[in-house]
Amino acid sequence: MEHREIEIKLRMDAPRARVAARLRSLGAKLRLPRHFEDNYIFDDRKGSIARSGSLLRVRLAPPAATLTYKGPRRIDRGTKSRTEIETEISDGATLLRILERIGLRCSFRYQKYRTVYRCGPALIALDETPIGNYIEVEGSPAGIERISGRLRFARGEFITATYHDLFMLYRRAHHIRSKHMMFGIAT
Repeated sequence: MEHREIEIKLRMDAPRARVAARLRSLGAKLRLPRHFEDNYIFDDRKGSIARSGSLLRVRLAPPAATLTYKGPRRIDRGTKSRTEIETEISDGATLLRILERIGLRCSFRYQKYRTVYRCGPALIALDETPIGNYIEVEGSPAGIERISGRLRFARGEFITATYHDLFMLYRRAHHIRSKHMMFGIAT
C-alpha cells in the first residue's frame, strides 16, 4: 500500500502507563498491544538509498514482517512528510537473506517495544527504545498538532529526526561504539 506518511516524535518523559491513561482519557483506542519490533535498514555498499534521502526497511514483529520503502523526507509545519510503500511479508528471516544475497546490507538495526493507539484519524505509538521513550504521532499536520497539544506538547517539542538520527546523536554524546540501537548491547 502506498500513502503519504506525515509524522512527528515527542520525547516521552512520563511513564508509559501514565501516557497510555492520558490517551485513553482523550478517547484513543488500543490498536496494537505492546510488542517487540526488530528493524533492519538496508542499503547498497555505496549508500545509494540513504544518499537519495530514501529508506528500505524490514520490520520483524512476529508473527509477520513488513517491507517498507520511504521516499525523501520533507519538513512541513514542523512535521516530517514522505511517501511510504509497505507490504506484509510472511517470512521475514527469508526476506533478510534474499536482500543480502542480492547485494544489500543492513546499514542500521534498531529495536523497540511499541504500543499503538488510534485517536480519530491519528495513530499514536508509544515507543520504548534503548535510548529513551518516544511518542510517535501520525496523521494530518493539524491532527498531529491537536493530539500533541492535548498531550501537553508544543510545536517546538516536535522531533522530525529518524531513530537513526537520534541514535547517532546519542551514540556521540555517550561514546557508544555499537552502530546499532539494540537492547542489551554493551556500550
